[in-house]
Amino acid sequence: MLTWIILALIIGLILWVRVAPSDANQWHVDPETVEKGARPNQFLMRDGQDANSLVFDMPPAELAANFNDVALSKPNVVVLDGDAKELFVTYMQRTKLMAYPDYISVKVTPEEGGKSRLFVYSRSRFGRSDLGVNKARIQDWTAALGQPVAQ
Repeated sequence: MLTWIILALIIGLILWVRVAPSDANQWHVDPETVEKGARPNQFLMRDGQDANSLVFDMPPAELAANFNDVALSKPNVVVLDGDAKELFVTYMQRTKLMAYPDYISVKVTPEEGGKSRLFVYSRSRFGRSDLGVNKARIQDWTAALGQPVAQ
């Protein structure tokens, strides 16, 4: 009997992470100003953090649209909140096997000379370690945008 109870709890937990609601008020955060939490399952691309923000030689609207196209071309990615036209979006990507949600907040700001700066905050909702997934995701997505300009 105890085995069945434990099995039911495990199955319940597995199902919960797949269907747990995602509150946009909690996860749609500004990567330009957010403070990272204590858990190591996150990656913040902002000057002085895990990686510096990137500057691209294109207007903000174009960079935001290009990033949106890259993000939505990846498997299991949806927009949680925001809009590329507003230059601030949070995406949710579910992991392949367990469907755990990861949240990726992206902000584009204008720079002098028609350039734009990209800030990204990627983090896992569940678990302590992400095994480098958030860093790899941001490196992959930003590489797909082309070469940033020297800062």
